[in-house]
Amino acid sequence: MLRGDGSVIWVLQAVTLVRDADDRPDYLVAVTKDISARKQAEAAVRAADVALRANAAKTQFLSRMSHELRTPLNAVLGFAQLLRLDRQHPLPAEAAHRVQMIEQAGAHLLALIGDVLDLSRIEAGQLQVSPEVVDVAEVAAECSTMLRAQADAKGVDVVLQGHGADGSPRALVRADRVRLRQVLLNLLSNAIKYNRPGGKASVEWKPQESHCEIRVVDNGVGMSDAQQAHLFEPFNRLGAERSGVEGTGIGLVLARHLAQLMGGDLGVQSRSDIGTTVTLTLDGAEPTAAGIDDTHPTTLPASLGHLRVLYAEDNQVNVEIVRGALQARPACALRVASSGSQALALARADVPDLMLVDMHLGDTTGLELATALLADPRTRGIRLVALSADALPAQIDAALRLGFEAYLTKPVDVAQLLRVLDGAAGG
Repeated sequence: MLRGDGSVIWVLQAVTLVRDADDRPDYLVAVTKDISARKQAEAAVRAADVALRANAAKTQFLSRMSHELRTPLNAVLGFAQLLRLDRQHPLPAEAAHRVQMIEQAGAHLLALIGDVLDLSRIEAGQLQVSPEVVDVAEVAAECSTMLRAQADAKGVDVVLQGHGADGSPRALVRADRVRLRQVLLNLLSNAIKYNRPGGKASVEWKPQESHCEIRVVDNGVGMSDAQQAHLFEPFNRLGAERSGVEGTGIGLVLARHLAQLMGGDLGVQSRSDIGTTVTLTLDGAEPTAAGIDDTHPTTLPASLGHLRVLYAEDNQVNVEIVRGALQARPACALRVASSGSQALALARADVPDLMLVDMHLGDTTGLELATALLADPRTRGIRLVALSADALPAQIDAALRLGFEAYLTKPVDVAQLLRVLDGAAGG
């Protein structure tokens, strides 16, 4: 209905005919009630339902996209690692360099996939962080090492400088170590990519009273005020898409989200043709009673004993990668099942010590296979390790709750896989 002031409202109207003593129509009684608030509430409920369905559809799409992209990447990175780690047939220097370039390109693509998924998880409120005491100097050194080839190719000098409250290089913060490394990798990579030949990119840190400031500084191309106004818009590359520099336009957005999830913040100052300074602020931390582990093993541990492994996987390429990785562990005996039903039958007939399980088999899921194994007294004690291209947190959490000891994602990290097998052989 149209009200006197011109506004439109929803109404509920009931009309009743009243008759006279001779049962002839006499007059009408009409009752009109304003139900605009109820209609607004109903519309809000419908909108929320649509949003929930859309979010569920997006989650399913991301799961499929992650799986479909990681599966071919598993072949690229998996075989590249096997070529590099093959001590019986070492590669010539030139071939080894080419394999290294394949790994670097594959790792870059994997990182881009991870950024897209992480941003979607943050928007859905599904990304969790695990704060701990972290040494900024250690993480900065790891990032510098990982980006050394990129810096050398660009002709950019990377410098690390900072000190803690005691004057030593160590500065402790409370952060998720993996996510802090992800943020610094993104910021330092940008400082290298958007620099000039002969330029400089530095990571600096300085503890304050209750927090620590970590700055990534470069003397590269910088940004104008107009570009900075749109800096944190996802997928907006601010014109860099015409420069030939690789990127998606979400790295800095993701870095700020991660900083805020860790209880900190991230700010940017930049001047065109002069350079950019990105400041990451995190809460300071005191050393834990156990101290910080300064040891970082650089060699793979030797296998500790014989291990019978059953691998449930319906993709032959993935099987060949695992089979090639196990050549470094001759004491491990590998059997392969190409379906969930076959894996269940083989496990019941000859119980293995450990099962590697893909989460998306042709006839069942890894979770359903694990449920069947746990329900059978003959197979209940088999140790389970997931090996899947499905990297969504909900899937990982479900597997770990069900009893999987570890969840390894594809592309396979050969060193990580061998560490898990060594642990199983020794335990």
